Amino acid sequence: MKNKRREFLTNVCPTVALAFMGVSMLEACSSGGDDSIDNGNDGSGGDNNTDKGYVISGSDVIIDLNHGNFSALSTNGWMNFTAQKMLLLKIDSSNYRAFTNSCPHNGVRNSWSYSSSEDKFKCSAHNNSYPSDCSAGTVGGALKCYDTSYASDKLTVTPS
Repeated sequence: MKNKRREFLTNVCPTVALAFMGVSMLEACSSGGDDSIDNGNDGSGGDNNTDKGYVISGSDVIIDLNHGNFSALSTNGWMNFTAQKMLLLKIDSSNYRAFTNSCPHNGVRNSWSYSSSEDKFKCSAHNNSYPSDCSAGTVGGALKCYDTSYASDKLTVTPS
């Protein structure tokens, strides 16, 4: 409950405050990585998201990398997969890494960018950087890494 309240306050309160002052706000904190894919509860328990390019099987999230919703992985080399609360990073044609998209410092999920030259994710909420090699980060520690496997254009991520 505490995390949902924090997420609500983080996402809604600034917009409401600015609206009262007559200022419009566009959400554009991350460049190219905030590709949101709705959870799509279609009445089947939320597990059948094939039309969105992924399915959930037990604790695994199986992603069809040919699906248009995941084109940012090819274009940008990474994406914020908000529906499953994870950052996805393409290392090469058959190797991927996945991480929680919750900032270790303050829990922000939608303010990410990635620098390939530094090989780090950066949370724009407080400018903290986190290496993409699952080593220690800055304030709050490292991004939690998930197990991944790749076969036949399918990326399987096991959040643990």
